[in-house]
Amino acid sequence: MADNTITALNRCLNLVPIVRQHQGITIDELSRRAQSPRAQVLEDLSTTLLMCGVPPYFPHDYICFSLEGDRVHLAFADHFRRPVSLDALEALALKIACESTAPAGARPASSVQSVLRKVEEAMGPKQRALFKALSKRTLASDEGSEQIAGILQRVAAAAFERSVIEIEYVAGRDDSVRTWCVQPYGGVRREGHWYLVALVEGEAEPRTFRLDRVRKLIALKRHFEIPAAVCLQDWSTKPLLGPSDRPRATVRFSGTAARWIRESAEVGSVDDDAGGACLWHPQIASEEALARVLLSFGVEFEVVAPLSLRQCVQRTLRAVAASHS
Repeated sequence: MADNTITALNRCLNLVPIVRQHQGITIDELSRRAQSPRAQVLEDLSTTLLMCGVPPYFPHDYICFSLEGDRVHLAFADHFRRPVSLDALEALALKIACESTAPAGARPASSVQSVLRKVEEAMGPKQRALFKALSKRTLASDEGSEQIAGILQRVAAAAFERSVIEIEYVAGRDDSVRTWCVQPYGGVRREGHWYLVALVEGEAEPRTFRLDRVRKLIALKRHFEIPAAVCLQDWSTKPLLGPSDRPRATVRFSGTAARWIRESAEVGSVDDDAGGACLWHPQIASEEALARVLLSFGVEFEVVAPLSLRQCVQRTLRAVAASHS
């Protein structure tokens, strides 16, 4: 009985609570309650549920199904007798993964939030305090994200411990690889991506690094202090500007968008244009990210330069249209 994995998994998970509540249930009764053919139930038991262990563990370390004649029994492993308590880093990884399930602009489902609350409540006081401290180093905006839990987890830990890190980073413009020594302040989620907010050693102002471009991260045996003036909340909303040598775009805004840009853009980056319009000259840290920002203004903007940004906006629009066709 060939089946796709998700369908088979859902069918097997449906059997677990039925057998748990009706120990010694017959195959025929289990088939009736699960609304699955008898032959399918037997196959699910023999090919999946009887082999549910994860190497190097054995099946009885998790759940154990047994067949006695025509009757089915289920036993849980001893460690299921109490709630599982995650350590702070494991809880942080779970939190990041759960938050990443929410669509853009939405909070995680109430059921997901309930799970996270229960995980935190099951932790001891010391682990809970550490988990909350680590969570402050990973701040998400309301724009959704893609999951980079492993690297983000290490960034949060380094920021909490005030450890200098060395990162191998792929530049977005030319795919060149460069190694940086930085003082990590934490992670923020912006425009569909996670970013490391950090101060490059030798520079005066912090900058952002996209975490999906970090190839390697090493914690060094040097420590630093995060300035009191640094606020991750600011980095979750401010324009993602890079160093001053990055190229700038020229974008013409009209209507209400022109007024908004005049009031909120970086000082010195806006010029007046004819007919009440204005020209904005943002630095280009990522053309993809800037294109998404521009498209949020609807039809009240026009990319004047560079051509590559105009083409990026067009590609993004085509992708959006294709996803809704």
